Amino acid sequence: MSTFRIITRNLVMVCFLTFVSFFSAYSTSPSNAEIIKRIENLNTVIELRVTEEVTTQINIYVEKYKRDSETVLGRTSLYFPMIENAIRDKSLPDELKYIAVIESSLLPSAVSHQGAAGIWQFMQGTAELFGLKVSKHIDERKDIVKATDKALDYLKLLYEFYGDWTLALAAYNCGTGTVSKAIKKANGNTNYWVIQKYLPKETQKYIPKFIAASYLMNYYYLHGLKPIEPSDDIKFTTSVKVFEKTEFKKISKEFEIEMNLLKYLNPMYRKEFIPESEDGRYYLTLPDQKMTAYIEKYNSVENLVFNPISRKRDEADFQKIAMDNGQRAAIEYVQLLSRKNSAIRDNLKDSSIIAKLKIGLTPGSNSIKLYKLKRKESLSDVAEANNIALDDLMAMNNINENTGIAPGSIIKLSK
Repeated sequence: MSTFRIITRNLVMVCFLTFVSFFSAYSTSPSNAEIIKRIENLNTVIELRVTEEVTTQINIYVEKYKRDSETVLGRTSLYFPMIENAIRDKSLPDELKYIAVIESSLLPSAVSHQGAAGIWQFMQGTAELFGLKVSKHIDERKDIVKATDKALDYLKLLYEFYGDWTLALAAYNCGTGTVSKAIKKANGNTNYWVIQKYLPKETQKYIPKFIAASYLMNYYYLHGLKPIEPSDDIKFTTSVKVFEKTEFKKISKEFEIEMNLLKYLNPMYRKEFIPESEDGRYYLTLPDQKMTAYIEKYNSVENLVFNPISRKRDEADFQKIAMDNGQRAAIEYVQLLSRKNSAIRDNLKDSSIIAKLKIGLTPGSNSIKLYKLKRKESLSDVAEANNIALDDLMAMNNINENTGIAPGSIIKLSK
């Protein structure tokens, strides 16, 4: 066979394989019609459009940066429950939680080149305007609970100003002055898609990114994406009030906690230590596995605080942790003291008992009773069932009327 014929045959084969490969990839990718239909089915308060930029942003999430998207999807299990509770408390649209996805990929320690920080990417001036503290030692923009509360207040204010969620989101990105100037250039038209060309380039992409993030969160499984869960040391944590200056380096060394993990769990402290405070206003967050040892040596169970970020373990997990750390632990089951509330009865279909955990930190010390909140069960239900005044129960757990609390949360029933 001549060299020419061999080369020709090989070229034909390469072209054929390239065509087959392209056709195969194309045939398994969703068509624009499918994407449009899926987006139309999204439950959202913003005006949806499938533009070239929207499809580009979707492709970035589901094709170009799959691994990053899977990491973000994993973080939602940790942060979305708290954000969703805060959104419900303020009667705001649930999908506002996706703003945190496009702002920071749900990374609490995120800082932009412009100096915006936290999962909601507050600039310092805006943060301080809404009451978040930013000093040389503390940056509350990275306090996920406080920053979420203030970000939602800001978004609510923007919506009240414009009467339109799409414009409110645009203003969250570039400010009301810039959006108002764009409206003026568009002869008073208040449709985002009309004024889009008059907005900064970043804001022109902001709503398409929001639509793409909404698409990702609702349809990721159709693209073969699988959430990458955070490690247990990040998922299962406990927080405690601290009163004295607490050095991260000392905690890291003494309790064998990696410094990077310690800083990740406590992102609001800028200098690798927690400042002293007479009222215990600052918290230290540690993995569950380490907190019992820390409490035994330096602190008290009285200072444990409700942590709305931590995933909740089963009672058996707490028992194992206590045993692993050389503590004495016991599970006691008690009858419900009150069954008047039908919501409680509905949630106890196969059982008339509540699991309580009693952890004695040292021999002879006072024990603390913990309770796992059930689905549809309120704090008032628990207070009534355990003969505890609601105000006392809230104070015991450092919960106020603005604090969201999710099913599965572990709360204290006794000091």
